[in-house]
Amino acid sequence: MAEVFTKPSRRIRNMIAKELRLIVKDRVALFLIFLLPATSIGLLYYVTQENDLSGMKMGGGDMEDIGDTEGIEEFSGGTILGLIDHDTTRTYEGEDLSENFTGYMEEFVEQLIIYTNEADAYQDMYDKEIMGYVVIPDGFERNLTLNEPTYVTVHVDATDFIEQSTVMGVVQGASIMFRATHLWIESEVFPAMMIEFMPVGGYVEIVFGGFIVIFSSYLGIAMTSAQSIVGDIPLRRMLLTPTSRLEVVVSKVISYVIIGFFQSLLLVSLWVIAFNLTLNTEFAILVLIMSLTSLTGSSTGILISSLSSSRLQANQMFLFLMFGTLILSGFFIDVGMLDDYLPMNQGMKVLIDTAFKGLNLFDVLIPIAKLVGFSVLAILAATFVFSKKPTLA
Repeated sequence: MAEVFTKPSRRIRNMIAKELRLIVKDRVALFLIFLLPATSIGLLYYVTQENDLSGMKMGGGDMEDIGDTEGIEEFSGGTILGLIDHDTTRTYEGEDLSENFTGYMEEFVEQLIIYTNEADAYQDMYDKEIMGYVVIPDGFERNLTLNEPTYVTVHVDATDFIEQSTVMGVVQGASIMFRATHLWIESEVFPAMMIEFMPVGGYVEIVFGGFIVIFSSYLGIAMTSAQSIVGDIPLRRMLLTPTSRLEVVVSKVISYVIIGFFQSLLLVSLWVIAFNLTLNTEFAILVLIMSLTSLTGSSTGILISSLSSSRLQANQMFLFLMFGTLILSGFFIDVGMLDDYLPMNQGMKVLIDTAFKGLNLFDVLIPIAKLVGFSVLAILAATFVFSKKPTLA
């Protein structure tokens, strides 16, 4: 009886060993898995150095006057901001200028939440209750009365590239309308951006580097594992034995997760060392997160391979996956509810919340569960499809 239960595990171990030997012997596969993602980090390093982007921080700026309020609605949709008014000066003959500025802010957002202290606003931004918050400093009205420039501080989330642009667009628009109403044309109000949840290092290296790391970890493994079943000659002979289709799929997934672990170790090391980053979590947690992303990439690639009838079809499906993943990653555009389910998006969320915000693994159990659930469903789907194939192409 014991032998009955040990045979499947022995077969899985043997298939994992066989798969790893094949991968190690395939220099092209190793090149694709390790060198291409590493090259991506190298290219990012070159670009940041060549264009003086290394260590770039985000700061204040100004926009050209828009002249009217026709564009307010396109800013305000879905925008929820916080505001803290610290101004106690009262030197202007007309209305209270800080309250007047607050009124313009309300016109440019869907909801403006007034806070009495920055700690509450910071916590709500951390919890994604608001997209950012604006701090009106003490002396705001006095400086404007004396025709001296003053700053309003805009706090934004470093982990959401799209929201940063939205928040700054709203604040800049409100500032322009506020100035235009009082006939101030010398840029008396300066919105200064303060990026929160930012590890020690350059903005470009952290944000785009994190995206490259997750993108490479997910797709790098998926690209190679997409060729693992279709056209596997030794597998044809193995299927003549009592080996089940589930054992084959599980062994191949585990094999590529092992490869993905070493790939993740390389990627995270290069990311941290090349840009001298100090992230807000432990290195081992980052590698574990990346390995989990490799699990979803491995199971996705195995599913593609089981669906394909030839290597050409597998390549075509992978290209579709790659471009679809890039477009729907949520890094460049808002993808709505898909952002809560797509595997790479969840992997990016886990990386951001741990490396940027300093959360531990227990705080991100929901996206981790989604990644594991997606992997299990992909494995079961690949097993079902594979079991319906009488032969391998």
